[in-house]
Amino acid sequence: MQNNLILFAKTFRILDCKVSMKRNGINRASIIIVLLLFINSCFNENELIDSVADNEVLLIINDENITSKIFKKVFETQRKIFRVQDPKDLKPEELAWVKNRVIDEIVKNSLLSQEIEKNNINIGENILNRALKDAREGYPDGIFAKTLELENISIDEWEDAIKINLLTNKLIERQVNSKVSVGDKALRMYFNENIKNFHKKEQVKALHIMVETEDEIRQVQKELQRKQKSFSTLAKDFSLGPEAIRGGDLGYFEAGQMPEEFDDVFKLKTGNVSGIIKTPYGFHLFKVVDKIKERQMDFDESKTLIEKILLQDLQDKAFQDWFFKLKKNSRIEVNYALLQKIY
Repeated sequence: MQNNLILFAKTFRILDCKVSMKRNGINRASIIIVLLLFINSCFNENELIDSVADNEVLLIINDENITSKIFKKVFETQRKIFRVQDPKDLKPEELAWVKNRVIDEIVKNSLLSQEIEKNNINIGENILNRALKDAREGYPDGIFAKTLELENISIDEWEDAIKINLLTNKLIERQVNSKVSVGDKALRMYFNENIKNFHKKEQVKALHIMVETEDEIRQVQKELQRKQKSFSTLAKDFSLGPEAIRGGDLGYFEAGQMPEEFDDVFKLKTGNVSGIIKTPYGFHLFKVVDKIKERQMDFDESKTLIEKILLQDLQDKAFQDWFFKLKKNSRIEVNYALLQKIY
């Protein structure tokens, strides 16, 4: 259990949830790891130094003893997040705030871990393997291992942290989220009150050719000018993009969903081909085959998004209520005299 707490302290925030970057691609977990590494580099690596032995019990959470060693581990993580170089430089009230923050984190993570065990929450190996694979995506060769090394996390610890995150999500889904729902009346009311927020941006359907060199893209341009082969055929013959097999068909996309270098594609008329666009990935040509103007969305189109918005608010509140009751019904004792000695 205490090993789980250390893993929570190091990586629970890193593994919180998903977002993309490409203006599309890298997940949030990757971004936060990089951020923490940057913050980490700003600090010296001296551990907390004090007169408290590592094996002294600082907290009791139900039947679980939390030692000062665990506290110090979590404290180190928290001070880096809040950019505290040396705890000795903090005012007494500031140090007390950070310590209380650490206590809160330990209590939260310990209670969640205990609830996972009590409720026999498990996950399948296939789900874990898929999550591990997804979490690795977006890292260039060798960077992933280097990231873990710099953060002082072993591959086993990282895998365990992913597993703990999945177990925690499953626990919350079973105990909280599954008991929350939104009625059709609430969905319609939200739509009517926020109708101006629900609209589809202009969309473009385009074909795409990407090659490695400028000479190659100019050769493609010449082929297009000869009009002996279609854009789709040339995409299949020359393009390095994954959509080449579909004749370069990217489907429909909105402004902001693609790298900003491609924003000028929206200025093209249907049937027109772009000029050469250079990016770090190579050289590109686009052909616009269809455009859909920006328009207001109706209720049926907006329903899924509204439900997601309202459910998130309800689930957040439900979790807070659930956790408050869990904490209230738990035995939590803090040795404040010992806590005072840690700096």
